Amino acid sequence: MSETGYLEAAREADSERHRERARDRERRERHSEREYREHRSDRGDRDRDRHSDRDRRERERDRGDRDRDRNRDRDRYRDHRDRDRDRERERERERRDRDRERDRHSRIDALEDGRHERGRGSPRRERSPVNLDGVVAITERQRRMTMWDIKPKGYENITSEQAKLSGLFPLPGAPRQMNDAARLQALAQGAEDGENSLLKQLAISANLRPSHSRQSKRALVSNLPHIDNERALVNFMNDLISSIDLDQTDGASENPIAVWQFSTDKRSVLLEFHTTEDATIAVALSGVEFGGDKLKISRPKDYVVPEKMQDTSAYAAGSISPSVPDSPDKISISNIPVYLTEDQILELLKEFGELKGFKLLKDKSTRESKGIAFCEYVDEQITEIACEGLNGMELGDSVLVVRRACIGIQQAVSTGLSSVSSMAELANSTSAHGATRILQLLNMIVPEDLNDEDEYEDIIEDVREECEKFGKVIDLKIPRPTVSNKTPLGVGKIFVRFEDGEACTAALKALAGRKFADRTVVTTFFPEENYEVDAF
Repeated sequence: MSETGYLEAAREADSERHRERARDRERRERHSEREYREHRSDRGDRDRDRHSDRDRRERERDRGDRDRDRNRDRDRYRDHRDRDRDRERERERERRDRDRERDRHSRIDALEDGRHERGRGSPRRERSPVNLDGVVAITERQRRMTMWDIKPKGYENITSEQAKLSGLFPLPGAPRQMNDAARLQALAQGAEDGENSLLKQLAISANLRPSHSRQSKRALVSNLPHIDNERALVNFMNDLISSIDLDQTDGASENPIAVWQFSTDKRSVLLEFHTTEDATIAVALSGVEFGGDKLKISRPKDYVVPEKMQDTSAYAAGSISPSVPDSPDKISISNIPVYLTEDQILELLKEFGELKGFKLLKDKSTRESKGIAFCEYVDEQITEIACEGLNGMELGDSVLVVRRACIGIQQAVSTGLSSVSSMAELANSTSAHGATRILQLLNMIVPEDLNDEDEYEDIIEDVREECEKFGKVIDLKIPRPTVSNKTPLGVGKIFVRFEDGEACTAALKALAGRKFADRTVVTTFFPEENYEVDAF
């Protein structure tokens, strides 16, 4: 190649390199410009987002400030309103306390003076003479039906004087005493002078018997499991006693339980049956399981031992009566193995003496033994010996429980004397309620006094303050009328439970005869088991 050709080729190569560099520079410039535009667009978006977030935060902050101010104003208003309401309530409470304190002091002053007047009204004005022409005399008016002057069943032929002389009805708060215990004892032995004596009429009366009282039809059931339905226990006892095969003389009934009353803690209940025989059977069932616990069934404390039956015309020597009426010598035998026959049980009992009556309780439908029997010996001296010999005896897997069927908690047993002589034995002893810690106050209030809540609280406070002068008061109960029952049991009575019997006795003696609301206060003891179950 010539030099000229070489130079042209070199120039052409340089030109191509310059053009290539120009194209590369142009491409870089275009790429840089595109990147710049994209970067500028992203930065604008970020700026807009940042401004938008800032505006949103400012709006939320303003809204929070407004809500906080509004809540602060509302709370301030509520605080003022609550303070005004509390201040008004406090003034009303202080005014009510002042009135109550003034009334309480006035009642205390009147009680100490023997003149307790309710209310603060004006003095009583003298009434002007009233024309009584045409007014029917009170003795000639038609009397409305009430429970006053209605003699209980079995006492229709007994006068009030005879009932008082019997000693079964002592005055409230007084011990069970008779006017002439020696004279009554002589009457029981046939040495009473005067054939027309009221005491002799009382002695030969077949109606005046402890077995006719309501206490003989009651049984106290304790150690109850925790149950929600009270009716479940009542139905259980009804079904249990109704399933026993009893003849008509034993007092069988479809529902043996007439009424019942549970304690506040639902751990005990006082049952009242239609007949005394059903109550005796219930006591013999003590130890039966209900709800996983064994029930403890006993007589109430005010139970009176039935009289000794003197009529032996129905008994023939060598024969055993199929019925055993309630008497002091009636024996209850429980926990008998069900596989023992009636002859086998009789053979065991005859080891101690001749039997007068025997009855084995059986199931009405299956005729199987219930494991309970009653018996009575001809010789009453054998009763205690048989009880001591048979009680605790092991028969197979069972241990016999043998005891007198008609023995109360505090009453003594009469052996060989009539029911009147049983009363004579109790002549110089206190009544069944004498050792209780419950004081019953009568003739103090009327149902109208219990309607107002403030007056009701004042009565409670007055009674508690007065009774605490004699000892520590655990609690007290004043039954009130309810919407469903305007006159429930116990309305008009006040019951106070002391910590010990000495304080209760002191309060009984001190409060008897005091004046309360122009009424003379009558005091008496009250059974503790009845107090627990509200059996007023």
